[in-house]
Amino acid sequence: MNGINWFSFQGADGYDYGLTLPLLCLLATIVVTGVLMNRTRLGRQIYAMGGNRDAASRLGLNLLRLHFCVYGYMGILAGVAAVVQAQITQSVAPNSLLGFELTVLAAVVLGGTSMSGGRGSLTGTLLGVVLLAFLQNGLTLLSVSAYWHQVFSGAIILISISTTAWNEKRKLLKEI
Repeated sequence: MNGINWFSFQGADGYDYGLTLPLLCLLATIVVTGVLMNRTRLGRQIYAMGGNRDAASRLGLNLLRLHFCVYGYMGILAGVAAVVQAQITQSVAPNSLLGFELTVLAAVVLGGTSMSGGRGSLTGTLLGVVLLAFLQNGLTLLSVSAYWHQVFSGAIILISISTTAWNEKRKLLKEI
């Protein structure tokens, strides 16, 4: 792959190995997001807002400011992702990742994030991304059509939402 490649060396098989731009951006994003969410006041406020908006509002948190911070950070990450995608494909196409939203949502849900809010972690999301990447790689190695990759991603989301709803309903019935 052409582009940024630090600490690179050429292996006996002729391939270049090293720290590429996507890997460096992934590591930087993990570190910055982990520090932001686990070590700062803003991260605790974001978790509070995600857990219960009414309670966060009653605590005096400025939810509009929090939304601006979250969407601003996501915009920055979208820009970084665009640069990484352009470096990988060696071209810039505004619709190159169109339809990838379902896969991203499946990875986040697979990592344990609740669609109804209140639960989620960076570690779980990373594990969900890795698991879904292994699943899609396995489907590709089995020569399964790319259409079916989306079907599997949709099935993961459907099963996860159904399981979450069933567990919450069961928990409510126990309380009664």
